[in-house]
Amino acid sequence: MNTFYAGQWILTSLFLFSVTTLHAQSLPAFMEGAKKEGKLVYYTVLTVPESRALLAAFEKKHPFIQTELFRLEGDKMRAKILTEARAGRHTFDVNSTSITNTGLLMRSGLLAPYKAQTRGRIWPGLKDDDGYWTALYVRQYALSYNTKLVPERDAPKDWWELLDPKWKGKIGLDEEIELYGALWLYWGREKAQRLMKGLVAQSPSIRNGHTLIAQLTAAGEFPLSIAYANRIEEMKAKGAPVDWANTTDPVVASPSVITISAHAPHPNAARLFVEFALSHEAQSLLRSFDRVTAHLDIPAPTPKQDLKKIKVFFVNTKISDRYEEVQKEYHEIFRR
Repeated sequence: MNTFYAGQWILTSLFLFSVTTLHAQSLPAFMEGAKKEGKLVYYTVLTVPESRALLAAFEKKHPFIQTELFRLEGDKMRAKILTEARAGRHTFDVNSTSITNTGLLMRSGLLAPYKAQTRGRIWPGLKDDDGYWTALYVRQYALSYNTKLVPERDAPKDWWELLDPKWKGKIGLDEEIELYGALWLYWGREKAQRLMKGLVAQSPSIRNGHTLIAQLTAAGEFPLSIAYANRIEEMKAKGAPVDWANTTDPVVASPSVITISAHAPHPNAARLFVEFALSHEAQSLLRSFDRVTAHLDIPAPTPKQDLKKIKVFFVNTKISDRYEEVQKEYHEIFRR
């Protein structure tokens, strides 16, 4: 095992005794500890408006804690955390990022388990049994289309319909490593590989970022795309000529999850924040930003996004166990 990873696992094992003790404590018990710490450092991929709103609500509830926000995109955030850990710097208390990056951080021994009391109303499949991660919300990979260029009756309803020859040169894609890995887990490698090779044969337009993909679909750059459903719904509500199909088998939903550092400088404040972030109050706040939250009692922003009405597959940390293999194979298929 890599020396760095081995060292991290040893340190994490030593840390687990204190974590177990904290599990046995009541919420008021570590609230007192949080008061003494007086600070929380939050690393996140959430947008700045969402992050600030979440922290402001937390500070209002717990005015004795001063919060500090650091926001980066997922892969860059993971790289920052790993770099800091190698240098012996443990700055963050709580991190929220994609499930894939979370699995990679778990593999490095940088996360600690904590089973929040408020995770009881989180969807099954959106929390792990050991308490290392719990979802805040999910992003749904969506078959999207420009309604001016593609009538609803002609729009693809399932992944395989993207391979119809009439769509050649008319599909927009981001780098879909996570989607490929998720379909690999759901269908098996051979079937997922067949879809990706079929997409390559369609000569897709590759762009960087799902938000950009959605915008270019609305602009007519390409009639079809794979985008995030929440962006399509947001743009549709503002009058953009876009829509998506929620009939794919599966609708792949990638959770953005919340975790605690194994070396949190403010461990009590970290647990208090996780309790809050998974509460009905905080989840409702995220819902106000058109997020499909992980809370069972909070409806999706639109009926079309309702997790109870679609054939959903939640991405999980198993994808991280074979991430390098999935990434390498994806790049070989797309020759990138």
